[in-house]
Amino acid sequence: MTIEQENNFKKVGQYSPAELDLFQEIFAADLKQYRATDRRYANPLLVVFLLGVAAVVCSYLLSSQPPIQWLLGVGIVLIAGVLVSVAVAASSLEKQLKCPACHSLFIDDIETYCPECGAASLGRGGAFGAMHCNSCGKKLISGKNRNFRYKACTHCGVFLAEKGL
Repeated sequence: MTIEQENNFKKVGQYSPAELDLFQEIFAADLKQYRATDRRYANPLLVVFLLGVAAVVCSYLLSSQPPIQWLLGVGIVLIAGVLVSVAVAASSLEKQLKCPACHSLFIDDIETYCPECGAASLGRGGAFGAMHCNSCGKKLISGKNRNFRYKACTHCGVFLAEKGL
């Protein structure tokens, strides 16, 4: 986001309570759809994968000779199709959650505001540069071993998710 775009958006203290409630409602609907998308493709792909595995196993079990070629082929095609579908779904179909207030990515690098409480009181801490919120006292370790939940937008400070992500 450019500086000009960033200046067009209000910060958390500049919104009315009604606007903040509206943002939480919009985000709750987006979050519900985001979580449903993860499960929508899982069950059908699991069924097709299990059918593929069953076809491969049956091709060996149902014949005393080498496996039944067409059944083995069908099983391998089903399994390969599921693996390709999972790769495509994971890379292109996943919706990115955006803050309804500033339209920045919700799960993103920590910017100005604390993702736990939404306060603009972040400071660098320790030799490794982990951020520390002076308001809630949380030491924010990002990356693979993240120790916090995203409850507020780190770009504008609007509190959006009570349970967090």
